[in-house]
Amino acid sequence: MSHGGVESTKDTRKSEGQRSLSSGRPKADDFGREVSKIAVAQICESVGYQGFKESSLEALTDISIRFLCEFGKNSSFHANLAGRTECNMFDITWALEDSGASHGFPGASEIGNCLVGSGIVREIIQFVDLKEEIPFAQPVPKFPVVKDRKLIPSFEHMNETPPGKHIPTWLPALPDPHSYIHTPLWNERASDLLVLMRLSKQGSRERLRGLC
Repeated sequence: MSHGGVESTKDTRKSEGQRSLSSGRPKADDFGREVSKIAVAQICESVGYQGFKESSLEALTDISIRFLCEFGKNSSFHANLAGRTECNMFDITWALEDSGASHGFPGASEIGNCLVGSGIVREIIQFVDLKEEIPFAQPVPKFPVVKDRKLIPSFEHMNETPPGKHIPTWLPALPDPHSYIHTPLWNERASDLLVLMRLSKQGSRERLRGLC
């Protein structure tokens, strides 16, 4: 898709200027936002659009990102409400019905329906069956990047015995004892103060002798 055949407009110049200012400081969500822009552009192209303005694409991308964020929060809410920490298909279906409650969907007014036969889910199934899948413009790496974490070995892995019977062997092993056991320190400050006091007294005596 093109920029609507417009070489330079106020909106494009402004957006390009913002990109140039922010290019030196990449943000954590820049990658996800750029991927979302490509997805939104492909959706627009699939329904017949042949060009766009940068401001319009930014606005549609913002709407899409906000919808996905709210959808994820709603799914997580239903999972927490059921006493779970991870979402399943039922939580996602509840979130879909909540998102479609404003404009309605088949079976929304009926009570006691099974979530598997939800009207909004049937609409999505029909859409997938009728529309041809459009692959993404380019392969996307796994996101976010998860770094290899170095786990602290356990007592069992280190072939060590825990210092107390109440500590199980599968817990991470404690560091070397010298790093956490308290050891007495020589109070250098007290001795230094005594030396300073003696020197000050000696100096004051010498000054008094000079006045006599």
